[in-house]
Amino acid sequence: MDKQIPDSYSVIELVNHWKRRDLSTRASYVLAKAGISETELASYANIEALISIRNCGSQTAEEIWDFMPNPQREVKEIKFEDLIPKK
Repeated sequence: MDKQIPDSYSVIELVNHWKRRDLSTRASYVLAKAGISETELASYANIEALISIRNCGSQTAEEIWDFMPNPQREVKEIKFEDLIPKK
């Protein structure tokens, strides 16, 4: 099932929501343009999943990861090569 991308008004509302939660403008736009709510953000169990979000680079993913509350998670070093699907 494809997720519907929010309209521009909804994106601005989501950006403002994330910024009020103390995320950077960049991270706020990445999450908002993907239409990710706080409830949905909890489903991203690892940093690789965050990096797979459109326009989410490693630094933005790290910022979002640090923002997400879950003290039991393991943080590991990710190599760019590991993100490329193997044939």
